[in-house]
Amino acid sequence: MLKSIKFTLWNDDSRNRVMANILSTLDNANASGKEIDVTISPHKRAKTSSQRNWFHKLCSIFGDEMGLTQGQVKDIAKAQIVGWRHVKIGGVDIVVPDGSSEDMSRLEYSEMIEALYRVAAESGVALPSPDHYRGD
Repeated sequence: MLKSIKFTLWNDDSRNRVMANILSTLDNANASGKEIDVTISPHKRAKTSSQRNWFHKLCSIFGDEMGLTQGQVKDIAKAQIVGWRHVKIGGVDIVVPDGSSEDMSRLEYSEMIEALYRVAAESGVALPSPDHYRGD
């Protein structure tokens, strides 16, 4: 059984290797008579662990200042990027972010961090910069 395979084209050298691998995969699938799906999409650089850690630290700092949980602050920041949606649970209308931060690219995650800085500033809370927090 063919498992999912993901290739990233970085430069001309990788393009040649990737193209050879794709052709080989297609030939093997064709020879076995199996149907496969091929999807080509723009590359999205994954968010970094340092981005994630810094975002969660900022959520904690802002939450402490505003009397909110880290999760509540994360939802507020996330919704600045993905928007809000209404869901009904047990007949109760609840407003939640309309997307997941897990699916965000590095750029989108950076935009979410910037959105948190904006929301904090509009609330009268000054969040530290990463350089200031590290003591640089």
